[in-house]
Order: sequence, then structure tokens, then C-alpha cells
Amino acid sequence: MQYIDRLLTPQIASKDVKADKTVKPSGEPRIITGQNCNSVTITEDSVVIRAVSAETAVQGRNYLRQLSVLFDGQLPVCSFEYASPAFPYRGFHLDVCRHFFSVEEIKRLVDIMSMAGYNIFHCHLTDDQGWRFEVEGYPLLKHIASKRDNGEYINVPYSYCGIYSDDDLRSVVSFCAERGVTVIPEVETPGHATALLAAYPQFGCTGRSLDVERRWGIFKDVLNPASEELWVFLDKVIQKFVSIFPGPYIHIGGDECPRDQWNANAQCQALMKAQGLKDADELQGWFTTRIAKMVSSYGKRAMGWDEVVEAPEIDKSVVVMSWRGLNGARVASARGHHVVLCPQSGLYFDRGYTGDSFEPKQWGSFTVRDTFDVDLTMEELPPEQRKLVLGAQCNIWTERISSGRLAEYMMFPRAFVLADSLWLGKNKDWDRVVLRREAMKELCWKMDIVCSPAAWDAGREAEDQWKCV
Repeated sequence: MQYIDRLLTPQIASKDVKADKTVKPSGEPRIITGQNCNSVTITEDSVVIRAVSAETAVQGRNYLRQLSVLFDGQLPVCSFEYASPAFPYRGFHLDVCRHFFSVEEIKRLVDIMSMAGYNIFHCHLTDDQGWRFEVEGYPLLKHIASKRDNGEYINVPYSYCGIYSDDDLRSVVSFCAERGVTVIPEVETPGHATALLAAYPQFGCTGRSLDVERRWGIFKDVLNPASEELWVFLDKVIQKFVSIFPGPYIHIGGDECPRDQWNANAQCQALMKAQGLKDADELQGWFTTRIAKMVSSYGKRAMGWDEVVEAPEIDKSVVVMSWRGLNGARVASARGHHVVLCPQSGLYFDRGYTGDSFEPKQWGSFTVRDTFDVDLTMEELPPEQRKLVLGAQCNIWTERISSGRLAEYMMFPRAFVLADSLWLGKNKDWDRVVLRREAMKELCWKMDIVCSPAAWDAGREAEDQWKCV
């Protein structure tokens, strides 16, 4: 006998759901929307999903997919209710710049994340270490910006490269759409632009020749807001995104942009004077607003990292991602911006689970419980500001993660635990999460996904925490 509520992610609303018989599904499930609750009913003769909306019906299908994997192609005879999502935005982010991920690797991650109720894939396509898509009229993006010398291979000449064709990107978009997942593309501006400047130095403040970065960090070479040639290029980038990605958002970066070159550049100083900007912080706000309006002109909405609200004012349409803790969400929501939570502590899955040296982590570690403990509901905020919190996403940065397998290890089981928080909100329950430890591991194992056995909570041995309950 199996307890179904100890198997599924996100955690279902029904408790102690028993199943002692399985059936081979025949045909598609019957789906009935417009109901006052969500449920899945599996009998010997039929499978019926009743849902509040088409979106929640998608998650009913995802539960069936999980059950089919766990029961080796069969479905258990049972009936259960499940929640509507507490947050409309349930995202995960993958950096494909520091290390390139194949289309197949991306689809593997999307497949299991969609099962767990995620509906946003944020694809970080440009950075200092690589540019990963083509733009018509700019061939050096492929020939220069997508390649770098790789210092990981000592005394061995090795060029690291990778770029997605338009067909590659459309394939990912189509795969995601089939699973109810929207893709958000990102172009980093105005900082983290070394790869672009290596190909087109005229877009920068110095015009000097650069190499695509092989190191990790923050670099002083940034885009020149006063370059009209740059704005022509960025318009073509946005057009490319609009032609491939049907979702409502385009991410324009905005993080970790040094001001040194702006303060030293005569064109930037002249622009600041002409626009009545008193300092470089206001210049970044001007840049953010200009590119946000460009995005809006194509019927999309811009998103940016929380540094964008360091400027006194930016376009109100910009959605702010709060990554340096939750203060960015406090500031942005107070100014009327929608926000997405992705604080480093708890939701940056490139950080390790433990202090063990074998993990491909960077900048510290946190446990599975720390992910659970992130306050996504932000009860501290006034009600009008809480309404502006769209949801959250987990982020994977790949400075130390060189393959899809390593990404899987760092994401799971933490991504399952975050899924509970995104669907259940204030109703999440750690004890019920713990009951599903083995099921999370088994789902990954049967889907050929790596799941970390690392400690779930501080002070407990990893091996002990994977014992059956």
C-alpha cells in the first residue's frame, strides 16, 4: 500500500491518501475546468482532472506524469485534491554563459521542473564569459563573443564555445510551451558585457580591444549609454527576442555595473548634462528606463535585477528581481514595482548544501531547510505591497557548474522544496516535506536525474536523513 500524499510535489492538499491497486491508463484524461477546487480521480475505467482553471489543470496532468514515473507506467487507483498556486510566477534560472548547456540538457531540466509546478524558465543568455544567440547583421557575436580561452585546462590549448541557433531556441520554447512553461530571455545590460565588447568594442566607453572573459567577477568595461550605435543594436536584440519568445517578459539585466568608465567618459558626461542627471546612478536609471520603454514598444515587459532601483526613479513597468536578500523587494514594491524574489541565501542553488569540498559550489552553502525557510509571503509588507510580489525563482549560476549533471545535483531536492512554497504559500509544512524525501530521490532516479543526498538540515548527517520513514 502506498500513501499518495507522500509522493507528489508540490504537496497535495489531501492527507493519508491510500492506493493499493494500479491500472494501465488508456487514452487522455478528461479535464473539467471552472470548478471550485482542484482534484485528480483515477479509477479502473477513467482518469478525471477537475480544476479551477486551465493552469491548475496543467498541474493535474503533472501529478499524473509523476505517478506514471513512480509506478512504472501504471497509475494508482486513488482520488485527491490539490491547491491552486499561491504565486503566479514560479521560476527557475539557468546561466548558459559561464558554461554552455546543450538543448538536450536544458530540456531535461525543464521536464522535471515543469512536473514540480514551475511555469517560468529564465534563460541567462549573455554575460562577460559568453554570448549565446545570433543577431542578424552582427556576425562577430558567433565568431568572437561566443568563444573564450578556457583556463580550466592548464597548459592545453582549448577554446570554449557555444551558441544557440534560432531553431535551437524555438525548439526550447516549443518544448516548454507543451509543459506550460514560459521562457524569459535575458540580455545583460549595461554591465557584464565583456563578451559583447570583445566582438564590438565600439559599444563600450573606451573602444579598446578586449578578450571574452575567462575569469569570474565584476569588470569595469561596460556599455556606453551615449552610443546611438549601441541602441540600434539593442533594438535588434529585442526584436530577435520578440520573434522567438512569445512570453510577456524580457530581462534586461542591470546588476553589478561599475560606474568608473561613465564618470571618465566625455560622451557619458555630456549625456548626463543634457538629461539633467546628477550622477552615474541616475545614468543607470536613465539607461534602464530607455531600454524598458524599448521593450514595451514591442508589447513586452522588462525585468531587471534589484540594482535597477538604486536609481531614484525608473520606468514603473519594470519588474524587479530581488537577489541581494529581500530588501530589493521592499524598496521596489514601495515604489510600485512588481517583484520576484530570488535571494542568494536559500534560492541560489549554485551554493552548496554543505561545506564539503567535493561540491561544485561557490560563495558558501545552505541546507534544504534554508530553502524552505525563505519568507516568500513577506508578511512584513503592507497589503498593497504584498500584492506586488509575483512569486519567486531559484537561480543557478554556472561558474563552477560545467555540466547538466552537476546542475541537477545542485538543484535537487531543493527545487522540489521551493515548489511547495510557491504553491502552498503560508500553508507549507516542513514535516510533510520531510515525508517525501525518498519519493523525491526515486522520481529523480527513475528519470535519470541526479539528486543530491546532502544534509537536509544543519547538524544532521546526510546519510541519516535519507533513511526511509
